[in-house]
Amino acid sequence: MPSEKTSREESRTPPPVSLESRIRDRYEALPSSERKIADLLLDFPGEIAAYSATELAELADSSKAAVTRLIRRLGFSNFEEARRAARDVQNWGSPLYLMPRKPDQAGFGGRVQSHIEQDIQTISLTMESLNPETVSGIVTAIWRARRVFVFGNRNSNFLARYLRWQFLQARPDVHLMPGAGETFAEYVSDMNEQDVMVVIGLRRRPPDVSRILEATADAGAKVLYITDISARPQVKATWTLLCAVRGSDVFDRYAGAMSLMHFLSVSLMSRSGDKGHARLKAIERLHEDFQELG
Repeated sequence: MPSEKTSREESRTPPPVSLESRIRDRYEALPSSERKIADLLLDFPGEIAAYSATELAELADSSKAAVTRLIRRLGFSNFEEARRAARDVQNWGSPLYLMPRKPDQAGFGGRVQSHIEQDIQTISLTMESLNPETVSGIVTAIWRARRVFVFGNRNSNFLARYLRWQFLQARPDVHLMPGAGETFAEYVSDMNEQDVMVVIGLRRRPPDVSRILEATADAGAKVLYITDISARPQVKATWTLLCAVRGSDVFDRYAGAMSLMHFLSVSLMSRSGDKGHARLKAIERLHEDFQELG
């Protein structure tokens, strides 16, 4: 079983060095035959994961020998190693590595249909992976908690805001952290086993995702980690729920994550029973009194 130190180090492992970074470091010294291939890869670095060395040479109007020389100059032992490195960065989530060189040739109707099908697939993969007992335990813990904290940054931030707002309909003391001008330490310092922390860390995850998760778990709080299949396991998370986020487009898809959070929110409202119902009635009455909503 890995030690705590090992698990922590693995959770903070940085993303792989990108192909374009290696090329930029050596670009000025490249001969013209290799520079043609380098130019193609700088524009579409994910292409190396999709083509053979011969196909890449043809696309760049160069030669297979030039591809081989460039790959070795970039520090790879062979073409397959370079392809694996590109796939690793694709898995990390860089849109540049996910962008195809050739645009989608389908018409508008075909693109719409593909969009719908991909969202349906991410929802199905996400929701069908849920374990009923796990979800029940999560919802019960969130309902019984003294306080609930929600954290997410980058693309996960809008999901965190949505989830916090939904939970707040069913129960009080649900906090998005940190607020403007605040620090994590000010929240974590008095967390304990009565609290629940929800960490949303869909790719691409900055290092503070792991640090916040570990710090809140060390403080004694129960931690729900909502992430995707590219994430390294977080041994300190109490529960981990995985969302499908990949389709065939350049950007990740969040329909599955939104569906999961809606499901958790509805389940929490159901778990809250009469207390949740009374809270929701009071909120709606005040909306009317304040004329806050049209």
